[in-house]
Amino acid sequence: MWDKLKNDKYVKDLLVKLVTVLFVAAIALLLFDVLTQNKDGRRQIVDMDGGTEYTQAEDIATDEEKRLEQILSQIKGVGDTSVMITYQDNKSTETVFGSEYGNKNHKVEGVIVTCEGAGDIIVKNNIINAVAAVFDIPAANVMVFEKSSIKQ
Repeated sequence: MWDKLKNDKYVKDLLVKLVTVLFVAAIALLLFDVLTQNKDGRRQIVDMDGGTEYTQAEDIATDEEKRLEQILSQIKGVGDTSVMITYQDNKSTETVFGSEYGNKNHKVEGVIVTCEGAGDIIVKNNIINAVAAVFDIPAANVMVFEKSSIKQ
């Protein structure tokens, strides 16, 4: 029976038409997706939990970030420093003996440091070790980058 179907011209035409229709449909879906995106190809993510965005570092920097910037800039070879700290929210739950609902404990999840002296591997290593020790986080959660000399 399979041999009969393989040699039948009607079945071959039908198969070619089916494959062509599927191919055109796939291309149409891809084009539809591309055409409905923003100009730069990215989609906007809406933050529904009321979080804040980093728009201007001076206005939003926390006291902890400012203190860390001040301390790190005093290390030999570091220079001008900027710091961003990200936190992991641990919401407490209700217990049998009392209600702790709504209390938030902020634990540092990661730190980004930009400084003038980060091009030196020893300075970079010192910064990573200092930040990891202060916040008791793994060194892999601390990113250090050399600060751009170009002011915007």
